[in-house]
Amino acid sequence: MANKTSANLVKAQAKLFASFQSSELRFRFPATYLALRSMSPIMFPNYDVLRTREDRVIETNYATRAVRALGSARTHNHTGAKQDTATLTPTWSSYTDKFNMSLKQADISIYDAQEQMNQELANIVANFMEGYETAATAYLFANRSGVNTATAEGTFDATDDVFEIAEAKETRAIQITKIALNANKYPDGATIFCDSISYAKFEFQAAQGASNNTNLSFQFNGVTFIHSVELGALASGLVSAYSKGFWIVVPNGTVATLPWIPVQNRRGDSSAAPLATYTNILNPVDGEVYGLHFYSVGADDTANNGYSQDVVTQYEVSQDLAFVKAPLSTASATPILAFAIV
Repeated sequence: MANKTSANLVKAQAKLFASFQSSELRFRFPATYLALRSMSPIMFPNYDVLRTREDRVIETNYATRAVRALGSARTHNHTGAKQDTATLTPTWSSYTDKFNMSLKQADISIYDAQEQMNQELANIVANFMEGYETAATAYLFANRSGVNTATAEGTFDATDDVFEIAEAKETRAIQITKIALNANKYPDGATIFCDSISYAKFEFQAAQGASNNTNLSFQFNGVTFIHSVELGALASGLVSAYSKGFWIVVPNGTVATLPWIPVQNRRGDSSAAPLATYTNILNPVDGEVYGLHFYSVGADDTANNGYSQDVVTQYEVSQDLAFVKAPLSTASATPILAFAIV
């Protein structure tokens, strides 16, 4: 019930046991987001210091590949071309969630003010993690490569940007996927983000060991599987409406997340108090620091389980997050390769 009016002491309620309460506050584990976050440290060192405010643009330079066929003879009048460079500019999006508490709302509640604050923050964490999981999955799906040079045992559908593997070969789908990665000049080692159908198939296949009649375990070396629950719904919206298994492969270290909060939140700033205070909180799920901004106003909060002469504090938790991928100079090519069973 809104504003915790169902928890008033006059109703003589007992607190829920943690196991029951956690069922209500449960959230989808952000496996996709956390997998991308784990690749982040190697991509953009020191970006949080360089980005001093939300409107400051950060660019990074990289050398582009100059592809040339090798010559067959030495000449006295050879001429060459210079290798070029390009820039990558990360784009941050702001994510926020907010709540309020009044000074007197805990006076007639079985939950004291600190417990209610803990509940609010737990809810904030749940909302951020589910939101980030959705954002991470959408980023991978929207940025899948429009170029795939692999041809062995599959066909690249340039309409859906998906490498399709026939259902008759699905027991070797990961083997074919790894060969396709090599064909696209990526080394071994990748993270595979699976919809629910492909995840179930691959998990079953991985469980077939040498002692079983069908030994499929060889094809799973060097890859990590992530269950991206929301990927299936996205794949079903493509022209081919893939329903037999869909997955996205990211070579290790080629996609990352860049979290950022303003300087005032990072260091803590109460110079504007009581008008406003800037501070931060640590998210125990992803280990990242989030900005916390709050201010108080006098209010009649009787409608929200407070009282007529009350003080309401408004809280906002925020973080800017950029998803970035290793840049490629080939048009529509990305290191994010999609596969499906057809």
